[in-house]
Amino acid sequence: MNKRCAVALLLACIGTAQAQQRPVPPPPIAPSSVPAAPASANAPVPVPAQDSVEGTGDPLFDALTCRSGPDIGRLLPRLRRERPDDFVQAERQYSDPPMDLYRLETPVQAWGHESDAVVITANRVLMVVGGSADDVARVLEASLADSQAPLSGALDDLHALVLYTEDRPGLRQRVLIGCEYRFPDLALLDDPDDAWRKTPTP
Repeated sequence: MNKRCAVALLLACIGTAQAQQRPVPPPPIAPSSVPAAPASANAPVPVPAQDSVEGTGDPLFDALTCRSGPDIGRLLPRLRRERPDDFVQAERQYSDPPMDLYRLETPVQAWGHESDAVVITANRVLMVVGGSADDVARVLEASLADSQAPLSGALDDLHALVLYTEDRPGLRQRVLIGCEYRFPDLALLDDPDDAWRKTPTP
């Protein structure tokens, strides 16, 4: 991602920072690369697919930075196995829509930010950071502009960067930033190992 794209992302963030639960579109691309389409106010806008997604080997970092592939569905079992002090028990669970808040013993760094709290929804993996959405967007923009290997390189039609504010207890005046995954039938909060407990569909 070049600096121009990063600045465009910052402007998009500032324009929507005050709207709750409203994800910010990822950086735009050149008009010649993809047909123009109207942006949705309620969902991030994908950019064209990349040939591949390269992971780093750290499942949490990869998930936060849109580097995970279809195996993202096994994220929680893997995190519980590799980071039991952080992911065996959620600190708080929310409904409508469901999401779990986890507190980390060792903070994670991604998108230019550091956080000791992570939220997982049915199809999103997000870090919880302080400050206003505008401030978070500025740090993100600076991180992308300075990076030699931009974290957003993995964004495509199945991965989208999201950034929005939350107003639920424990998350008020906090900003969530991370990745939304769009693989069919993805349900990150449903542990496949628990499938035997569910009543089979007739």
